[in-house]
Amino acid sequence: MTRSRSFVHALHLFSPSLPIGAFAFSQGLEAAIDKGLVCDSETLSRWCESVMKFSLTTLDCHYASRAYRATSDTTFREINAEMLASRETHELLQEDLLLGAAFKKWAVDQGIDVPDANEYSLICLYGWVAARYELPEDWLISGILWSWLENQMIVAAKAIPLGQNSLQNILAELKPQISECVDQALESLSIDSSSTVPLLSILSAQHEAQYSRLFRS
Repeated sequence: MTRSRSFVHALHLFSPSLPIGAFAFSQGLEAAIDKGLVCDSETLSRWCESVMKFSLTTLDCHYASRAYRATSDTTFREINAEMLASRETHELLQEDLLLGAAFKKWAVDQGIDVPDANEYSLICLYGWVAARYELPEDWLISGILWSWLENQMIVAAKAIPLGQNSLQNILAELKPQISECVDQALESLSIDSSSTVPLLSILSAQHEAQYSRLFRS
């Protein structure tokens, strides 16, 4: 596959317009905004950088890479089950499951062979499909991080709210951090996965009972 064709596949795979419903979820950010922990550009940037470095890179990207490298359906199912078991709250688990189910349907519609499983993690399916598309592994991780970061900006635009110029400045500011996270994820595959952002789990659990909310997690 040519590099340009792979690039187009990557753009398609991680596009915000992919019909899986990612726009409906905040991954704890709405709860952080409700509690006053995220209230402006500075606190939003700090939130995004911390979650990327200490949760997405060490947990989500870890399992995405393992799924990318899976050599059989059985291995994929084992990795997929581990990823789902690692979700610490009902909200985060439901997000992964619902998006995973939608993404699985999309992948099948695209003619991609997906291993049979009772439930699917979106993150693991990203890895599996990226391998079928023959995308470089660093593109897979970059795509997951960038897609998540863009979604956080969408949440912030509605829930803080912040203007588009401020949000674009945050995206530009965090680009170097994404590159660092990609390197970290690839270098630490031999280490056990982890998520060391306990506040994210607490806020996610609190979000379940938040009185009024725009997003599902």
